[in-house]
Amino acid sequence: MLATAGGTDLTIRLWDVAGRRPAGAPLRAHDDAVWGVAFDPDGRLLASASEDHTVRLWDFATRQPVGAPLTGHGYPVVSVAFSPDGRQVASAGGHDFTARLWDVATRRPVGIPFIGHGDAIWSVAFAPDGSTLATSSADAAVRLWSLDRPADPVAALCEIAGRPLTPAEWARYMPEEAYQRVCPQQTP
Repeated sequence: MLATAGGTDLTIRLWDVAGRRPAGAPLRAHDDAVWGVAFDPDGRLLASASEDHTVRLWDFATRQPVGAPLTGHGYPVVSVAFSPDGRQVASAGGHDFTARLWDVATRRPVGIPFIGHGDAIWSVAFAPDGSTLATSSADAAVRLWSLDRPADPVAALCEIAGRPLTPAEWARYMPEEAYQRVCPQQTP
């Protein structure tokens, strides 16, 4: 079986590779274009990335979305990838310059977004052992992120940035939290 993102027709199409033909009706649940799809390692779940700023998980057997969409990106999501163990899915937020990790079981974000590229992030991929996430960007850079990040999102944010964040940056990357001066490099 193969899955393809339908782009502006807002669908995901499944294909019977051996028969070289569509396998059933297209999947529809996104409110805008679908730019990326990925199967989990077991082939039971499918993830989709959309212009509607969301990631959706799909039950392959029923061909229905699993719960509400995963939200948090501020711009269209353009790429998704499952971790080798299938417990997490990564997403690239394109022009929000972030990649995010999601816990598949709880459907919640894992830590804080990965920030550090100077331009849109177009793709995400896991290392075969799941210890590293790779992101590629329009800034012509590939970054490798260790997934052994601190459990505390604020500490992780300080570690990733390596400098104090402005209130605007804080609002962009931690929209659910009020601005805090917490990084060791920050002065009160």
